[in-house]
Amino acid sequence: MTSPPRAWWRLAAAPLAVLAMGTFVACDDEDDGDSIEITNARARFTTTDVGAVYFDIRSTGPGDRLVGASAEIAADAQVHEIVSEGGSSMMRAVEGGIPIDPGGHVSLEPGGYHVMVLGVDEIPEPGTTFEVVLEFETAGRMTITVHVQEFGDGNGDVDHGEMDHE
Repeated sequence: MTSPPRAWWRLAAAPLAVLAMGTFVACDDEDDGDSIEITNARARFTTTDVGAVYFDIRSTGPGDRLVGASAEIAADAQVHEIVSEGGSSMMRAVEGGIPIDPGGHVSLEPGGYHVMVLGVDEIPEPGTTFEVVLEFETAGRMTITVHVQEFGDGNGDVDHGEMDHE
């Protein structure tokens, strides 16, 4: 007797793999409903040794705060924001972290909040991935996979290598 065809599994496997790869959830050890979802993790690098990491954060619990980051490919990683004052823009570290309201959503994107990776010896090629560890005040640490994109694709790229760092 032969087993029934399993073609349905092959059809469902690819979309399920994409869905699993695109969303990361962090929960603290007490499992009191505190959780964070990270989606759309991507990075762009300039021709220097720096890059910016962007992603979307969603709280599915009472809220949290992104307080730090690290990446094996970089000597340092910092949570930054771009601020405009007097017709010029500058980048600065975010004091106290990025708050995520209960049930809220925050987008890290060009021209705003981002994670800056500094001292990168070997810039990853577009189309590759690397890992970043995010540190949340309540949810703790979580590792995300970041997809490297081409710099200068017209999506508001900021050349972080040429910007003043406070």
